[in-house]
Amino acid sequence: MTWFGITNWHYQIGDLGVMLDGEVSFPATTPSPAMVTRAYNALKTHGSVDVMLVGHVHPDHSVSMPEWMKQTGKHAYAPQAVCDAAVKYGVPASQCTAIHGGEKFQLSPYVAMRVVRWVHSVSCGVFDTGTDGANGGGPSTYGFLFTVQTKTKQLTWFVHDSGAGGAELLTNRIENGQDFGAPLSNLAAAMKDAKIDNFELWVPGPESRTVQQARVIVPVYGVKYFIPHHIDERASSTGPFNLLTGPQYLYSKADFPKLTSFLASNNVAEFIPINYMDAWSYDPTGVKALDNTDAKALLGLPASGPGPMPLGPNPRLGTGTLECPED
Repeated sequence: MTWFGITNWHYQIGDLGVMLDGEVSFPATTPSPAMVTRAYNALKTHGSVDVMLVGHVHPDHSVSMPEWMKQTGKHAYAPQAVCDAAVKYGVPASQCTAIHGGEKFQLSPYVAMRVVRWVHSVSCGVFDTGTDGANGGGPSTYGFLFTVQTKTKQLTWFVHDSGAGGAELLTNRIENGQDFGAPLSNLAAAMKDAKIDNFELWVPGPESRTVQQARVIVPVYGVKYFIPHHIDERASSTGPFNLLTGPQYLYSKADFPKLTSFLASNNVAEFIPINYMDAWSYDPTGVKALDNTDAKALLGLPASGPGPMPLGPNPRLGTGTLECPED
């Protein structure tokens, strides 16, 4: 499992490589072929890119995807707007499958991925009505539930690139008048379809109100491992996002006291990204950090630790939106 900024993940599952988001040009309105090539070459040091996913349409998640599709020639599962943008970019329409939530895709004989209609992040004091982009509603947002069968154990994880807490988790998502269910109900349905009662690894985007999600998800689904992401998309006091200079700010437990306390009280092990191309293995024995020096070197990043950009504070820290009084 390799993190390379914001909500970008690469999972090498045997001979199958799965990538989430892959946004390397933020802020931008068009892809940067050169930056996609740099990231792609780094990922190829230990794997392949065979399947691509996009959680929702925003500049920090989806702008680069058409270029990834062009360079890899591989298939993407993404919101309809991403597929439309890819076609305008010159990618064959057959190379992108639009997702709506509730789908199951068998990515290999051993790997299944279920699409969970989720919810976009919201700020303190704001309620997401469940409508798509209207009346306070965020964009159509998706999580992905993975089940992987190994020789001795089924591996399970749920990753989503955005998410709010509170009543939003119980509010049905409405798009063009069609009801796509509430996030927690959608996750429960995916779990039932997968015939599993828990997932070990949870990878959420703690921009806002993650502790509210944790209070439900961790005990109900028996989460053992937590990896936060949605880190470093916004400019800090030291600079903007740049794949070649390392993060401008990091996830700090001190910024999330309620979440940190809750995870500790439930014996959930945290694995926190520090620099692009940080990597972990997840197998029947659990999660452990891996050395990824060669991939980092291709981006000019140190073998360990952050840098070379100096770190600043999380730009959301002073706004009071990381955790809310009502959480």
